[in-house]
Amino acid sequence: MKRPRAFQEFRNLRVLPSGYQVSVTRGKMEFSKHFAGHSTKSLQAAMRYRDQLRRELPDKRKNIVPRRLWAALNLKRPAVGVFRHPKRRMYQVTYRDRDGRLRTRAFGWTDRAAEIDAYAAAVKFRKKCLAG
Repeated sequence: MKRPRAFQEFRNLRVLPSGYQVSVTRGKMEFSKHFAGHSTKSLQAAMRYRDQLRRELPDKRKNIVPRRLWAALNLKRPAVGVFRHPKRRMYQVTYRDRDGRLRTRAFGWTDRAAEIDAYAAAVKFRKKCLAG
């Protein structure tokens, strides 16, 4: 059974005894603001501030997987745990082996078509590691 996903509207938003706190971190800098009270008005203000921050600040991922790759695999969003290193032309998957040690595996590519194959192999390996 799949674990239920967190509420989308509460990302980067904490509920404190005194109200709501918005907290977004980018490049080891934290941007945060507190909104007093538990009214719907303060919640909406906190959500507006959070959405404004997320629009203005750069994406937290430095090496974003291009949309054409995950669309080619019929995915709705990039696979979790598969990291792209464009300068080194490889995808990296971090996993734990049977002994519990942290391991990494790389999937390289040479051209544009091979990049899709490398990403597909990395996603398949990641799923296999999670399954057992």
